[in-house]
Amino acid sequence: MGLLAPWFLAGLGLLGLPIYLHLLKRHKSTPQHFSSLMFFERSTSSSVRQRRLDFLLLLAFRLALLALIVFAFSRPFVTSSAAGAGGDKLLLIAVDHSASMAFNGRLDRARTGAREVLAAAGGSTRAQVLSFASKVELRNEPTNDPAILRAAVDSIQISGSRSSLGDLAGSLRGLARASTSPVEVHLFSDLQRSAMPPGFAELRLEPGTRLVIHRVADADEPNWTVESVNAPSRVVDPKQTRVEATIAGFGAPESTRAVELRVNGKPAARQTVTVPANGRASVEFTGLDVPYGFNRCEIALAEADQLPADDAYLFSVERADPEKILFLHGPRAAGSAVFVRAALETAAPGLFSLDVLPAASAASLNLDKYAAAILSDTGALPSSLETNLRRRLEQGMGVLIAVGPVTTAAGSTPAAGLAIGGSQYEGRTGERFSTLGEADLAHPALARTGRWDGVRFYQVFEIQPGSAAVVARATSGVPLLLEARAESGRALIFASTLDNVANDFPLRPAFVPFLEQSLRLLAGLEERTARFAVDAALDLRTRDSGATVEVIGPDGQRALSLAESARQSTLTLDRPGFWEVRRPGGRRELVAVNIDRRESDLTLMPEDSAELWQGAPLDGARPGPASAAATNEPRRSQLWPWILAFALFAGLGEAWIASHHFNREAL
Repeated sequence: MGLLAPWFLAGLGLLGLPIYLHLLKRHKSTPQHFSSLMFFERSTSSSVRQRRLDFLLLLAFRLALLALIVFAFSRPFVTSSAAGAGGDKLLLIAVDHSASMAFNGRLDRARTGAREVLAAAGGSTRAQVLSFASKVELRNEPTNDPAILRAAVDSIQISGSRSSLGDLAGSLRGLARASTSPVEVHLFSDLQRSAMPPGFAELRLEPGTRLVIHRVADADEPNWTVESVNAPSRVVDPKQTRVEATIAGFGAPESTRAVELRVNGKPAARQTVTVPANGRASVEFTGLDVPYGFNRCEIALAEADQLPADDAYLFSVERADPEKILFLHGPRAAGSAVFVRAALETAAPGLFSLDVLPAASAASLNLDKYAAAILSDTGALPSSLETNLRRRLEQGMGVLIAVGPVTTAAGSTPAAGLAIGGSQYEGRTGERFSTLGEADLAHPALARTGRWDGVRFYQVFEIQPGSAAVVARATSGVPLLLEARAESGRALIFASTLDNVANDFPLRPAFVPFLEQSLRLLAGLEERTARFAVDAALDLRTRDSGATVEVIGPDGQRALSLAESARQSTLTLDRPGFWEVRRPGGRRELVAVNIDRRESDLTLMPEDSAELWQGAPLDGARPGPASAAATNEPRRSQLWPWILAFALFAGLGEAWIASHHFNREAL
């Protein structure tokens, strides 16, 4: 037995305090009535107070309570030695199955080495097989059945995940704490340097855990990869589309590589690029002639190497016509169309097609062909147009409503039906104008707009929010931007005009991203990420709470059941390939998933780091049968929780006995 903090034993000196308190007694004299002391001779008397310990049981409990608390703070522990061969120990077989283990048969060597270690351990040792990459997967419960253990090893297959030795060490610490036996870990991995955590302390293991490393890679290997691709997710004009790719060589000499652009599995273009030694080179393809709809594209090395998983970079492209946007204006707001058109051509050329019409002449207009609508101070709409607009809004079409004097005179906003109480007019001279005040900058319409720096509002119309959410307010406190929901659709209400009469917003840089992001949101074209790395989380949230989202994996099978698709908000993309997402309202997405390019760097962990981690020289370059005997390393068991439990009982006993004695004295 030992103590981790023996200096706390100095607190045992406090045991003298209850002894001293028990020795203190008050001298009590009982007065006696006497008639007179005049006949007594004066003399000096002496008295001796006898001090002795009373309430011995109470004193014992108090001394025990103090002693136990002091002893617990000194953190006592007992040690036990690890068992020898065939003894009571847990053998953990950890096999790396990250993407880099596909290089030159590394996983096959790891599985072979794991089987040899299990055979050498014999049938009397409990063993558990686990695989790891970005997370740890337990393949079986601890057992000594050879058939179960072999099946667990054989079930390990290559994943597209990135290896993380820090996460592995954390899981090993948890397994060691949960085990009542000493733990011996045999690790089979290529030990990539990119798999190491930022701090070496994250690799620490529990005391009594023995780590044996079996490297399945002899040395650093050269590798070429398509490291990244820059391509648009939506194509309107194929001739104006450019695709750029970066080709990288890790630990590789200078090489000339042929690079192909493939569309739906067929080569579309080919170029040759020279990659410098241990460097990068860029290649560009002009023109991307793809059919309408979603297309599976990739930039790939024409000649695959020994790690084919990173020789191609997947990306998806949607070919579509420009989204039609209806622009309706009132009699005094025709000029606002000029500012809106210029902003859209600057921010997203070819993405939107603007149809500009006076609101009064659009009574019989077919709204089904429009993805979104802009109402620029239209005033009251014709009844048939108002009815159709509300119907399309409920079906999912978005509407941007700009309020001006004509709409204010009508008393309410079209489509959304929010009441307008009047307007606040600010002078153009001096500093009396309003600016953007309190705002939800996380809202898609306000993201990347720089808080509308420099925008001045001379007239803001007082819209009553009602059930609508206030996204932004002016510095005067009046709602400036509101959002109203109508089943599947939404409306953004801007409490000023889209020209430079009531404000100078169209003349400021923030106007361009505000219009682009608002229309993307209203037309259902939010800029969702179409490319992910393996193990990334895909956002499944939709506008309609409770609506189901169907996800088809790279194998063509459903990734989620119906119950899961309605309940889950995210999905882990655990395999490389193309994932199809089908959202409510007929909206579809094609998501490309690639392996993490950190797996492409096959530089190994330095040998001194590996030796420091396992605390002994490496067990050879290739996996082989390890000794079945475990080292007799001490295993510590902490005693302080038990001591504190006894201290609790001593405290309860002291309280009960003290209460009993004091009650008796009171009588």
